[in-house]
Amino acid sequence: MRAPKQAKILARTGKRIKAARVARGITQEDAAHRSGIDYKRWQRIEAGKAYVTLLMLGRLAGVLRIRPGKLVR
Repeated sequence: MRAPKQAKILARTGKRIKAARVARGITQEDAAHRSGIDYKRWQRIEAGKAYVTLLMLGRLAGVLRIRPGKLVR
């Protein structure tokens, strides 16, 4: 079970990733394909149910054309 603080961080990060994706008009499937990760994993990241490494965060930010720091403020 995740600690409450960790769960909040994952949820906030997922919401920011989703907002950036929607703002760009990119589907989850397309974003996942462009970043080289599984579509289901992308869904879990946006839902705040999957951990993201720094390297993966960089790849996601690249697809979304946003600085990685904007996703984890």
